[in-house]
Amino acid sequence: MIRDLISKKNCIILDSVKDWKEAVHVSVDLLVKDGACSSAYEDAVIKVTEEYGPYYVLSDHMALIHASGNDDIVYKTMLSCVLLKEPVAFSEEKNDVRVLIGLCAVDSTAHMTGMVAISSIFGDPENEQKFLEATSADEIYDLFISHADAQ
Repeated sequence: MIRDLISKKNCIILDSVKDWKEAVHVSVDLLVKDGACSSAYEDAVIKVTEEYGPYYVLSDHMALIHASGNDDIVYKTMLSCVLLKEPVAFSEEKNDVRVLIGLCAVDSTAHMTGMVAISSIFGDPENEQKFLEATSADEIYDLFISHADAQ
């Protein structure tokens, strides 16, 4: 169930972040504070980003921030969502990201409900626009729930 993966307290709106590392920090920190992973998970995401680039920027406006192979520092599968009013650049080509979805997963299947909601929202320009125009954490949360429940 999507309600097991995301909570209202893990959905926030920020004016901006200074760079991609701060973007990683704010999205993963919500997961750390909720007990889903240790702070070492942030280091793992930064390391893999420096090594392979921002492979997790999946659309013009959305990054699915995650790292794999971290069984010892991930305790439960969870999502966080940070909506930025001002975009952040992850690279020269990927410079208009406003939605930071943090993901930590205990295995390769537990997060699939969340992926369905994410693809439903960001695979449809109209739904994506609704998300980008959200003005509250409740709105963000409700979009996730409604798109997961609709599937």
